[in-house]
Amino acid sequence: MTVHCNMLATDLLALLQNALPTLGEALGFPATETLEIGFLAQGEYNINFLLQGAEQRYVLRYNTGSQIGKSGNGQLEYEAMALQRVGESGVCPRFITLLTEPVPLLVMEYLPGEPLNYRNPEHITAAARTLAKLHQIGLEPGDTFIHRVPCIDDVREAQSWLAPYFSCERAPAPVRQRLKEILQSATLSAEYDAALFPPTAHLAHTDVQAHNFIVHESEESGANATILSCRLVDWERPLRDDLTYDLAHFLIPTTTQWKCNYTFSREEKESFLNAYLTARPELYPGEIRHRLHVRQRYIALRAISWCAGAWVEYTQGNRAITHTQTLSKIEEYLQLDALDQLFDIEKPINI
Repeated sequence: MTVHCNMLATDLLALLQNALPTLGEALGFPATETLEIGFLAQGEYNINFLLQGAEQRYVLRYNTGSQIGKSGNGQLEYEAMALQRVGESGVCPRFITLLTEPVPLLVMEYLPGEPLNYRNPEHITAAARTLAKLHQIGLEPGDTFIHRVPCIDDVREAQSWLAPYFSCERAPAPVRQRLKEILQSATLSAEYDAALFPPTAHLAHTDVQAHNFIVHESEESGANATILSCRLVDWERPLRDDLTYDLAHFLIPTTTQWKCNYTFSREEKESFLNAYLTARPELYPGEIRHRLHVRQRYIALRAISWCAGAWVEYTQGNRAITHTQTLSKIEEYLQLDALDQLFDIEKPINI
């Protein structure tokens, strides 16, 4: 059975509820065990459900689209590959299986906890350590993760997102012009800046916003102490790239304001970077800071370009999944004052 991407989450949930016996059997639940399934969360390109038994809980993930050009079941297979590669490190959910019935689904471990709190210094330190652990995972020769050239591919992706916005007459002309100027500046400097980055041999998550971190406090066995675990979910777009992709994305205001309306102070940025570098003593701090300073403008450009492309889809009414708050935030970002504040060519974004 297939599902058209415009199916509402409630319709898909009903389909899964009817298929509970089949799902339970495929996942190894006893035939006599009572199972429940409910809506968990919805992203821009996916819908997630929580399947619960007496003791086991799994996340069932259904995709409605792909940011990386994967068709059919290719998107779920790509995410599954990432979970399998990263899973042993403890920074992501454990991969369970891929299912094809009643619809294509990625099944993974359910992680209890809450989103990252930008106002909590312990959460920020935990996030820095999680990213440090992720960036130390080596890739195998046979891995087929998409490889990106820093800066150059950032600009190419921005061009693809901005093309429909530039040609959309509904988009305000002054905003289109400002974005063309920002894109042109980045295009002219991309090749030169790319030479600063070494060959990459690790994975970047690429969407390290607060709600993609799951933070959980648990008591340490036999001691009056708590353990703070911090893991990453939503592995729809992991890329083979420089570590500065994740660091820049974590710190730029378009990320922290997305769902949390928060902006890091300079001191908070320094605290995060110091925690990351402490966990990576083999790195040269000055070199990482310089690469990060260069990269942040390109990651911010990618973020704004995605917003512009998504705005066209939202406002012409043919997007598979829509969120009113997302459209509101996108339109907030696509204002001249906001763009001028984020992209000051004479004074690049400061980390």
